[in-house]
Amino acid sequence: MTRCASIAAALFAASSISVAHAHGIAGDREFPATLSIDDPAVGDELSLPTISAVHNSAAKDGSAPGTQRVDVGAEWDKRITERLGFALNVDHTTLDQDGGSTLNGWQNLTGTLKYQAYVNAEHEFLSSMGVIRAFGHTGSPRVQDNVFGSTTPTVYFGKGLGDLPIGVLRPFAVTGTLGYQFSDKPNVSANQWAFGASLQYSLPYLQSQVKDFGLPAVLGRLTPLVEMALTTPAKGAPGSSTVGTVSPGVLYSGDVWQFGVEAVLPATKASNTGVGVLAQFHLFLDDIFPKSLGRPLF
Repeated sequence: MTRCASIAAALFAASSISVAHAHGIAGDREFPATLSIDDPAVGDELSLPTISAVHNSAAKDGSAPGTQRVDVGAEWDKRITERLGFALNVDHTTLDQDGGSTLNGWQNLTGTLKYQAYVNAEHEFLSSMGVIRAFGHTGSPRVQDNVFGSTTPTVYFGKGLGDLPIGVLRPFAVTGTLGYQFSDKPNVSANQWAFGASLQYSLPYLQSQVKDFGLPAVLGRLTPLVEMALTTPAKGAPGSSTVGTVSPGVLYSGDVWQFGVEAVLPATKASNTGVGVLAQFHLFLDDIFPKSLGRPLF
């Protein structure tokens, strides 16, 4: 935690005071990259690193020890055309078990193909559709419950509330995802629904589109938010518990980068997670390398 705070402080001190440019744009609304769920836009971006640390209590029946879990991951997003893009995710997990033993290994490689289908500038609405593929047996069985792959058709949306008549409410925005995960081995790992949502309050939007309150430069770049990510087994599938996380936090937008930090809390009693923290450093490659790495392939 001390190290993360030091990194954040250094980033804040190094930033300039001009307005940052996010890359999910619908009219005056700029949807930032969120940490727990995917945002509704395509882009040329790099998340490196994304770090989460969570302590999970031991199972009450003694079947599993308590663990301190640390995940370090990266995501590369690349546009194929202006509206079609893909992403690749890799994550390395370290499990320190109560009692002294430590397990290390990679999670399954994940790829996403996404098409930004519709933008309504007047109503600050953006929607996309995509498919997420987890490639089975590409990770270590020592650190993941499910070594099998899955395919998840998913829809994404973002809606800014800038068309409301009350000024102080206009900076609010919501984003969401809905997917159905088809397991490669449904008799072993059940098919399931995957839900995600975020509620955001953009201080950059407040300053630029509602009223300039003269906030300090650091505050004027913040977007407080709450994210939720849930999964629930499909009807007729083994198990019946909805599990997931709720993550309140804040995003700080620089000119060509973004830093975010969130708490990680269990969303339900059945959720197999303790309390933890999630942090991410995010680069906008289309701003950093507009004529090379940041350009669409076509």
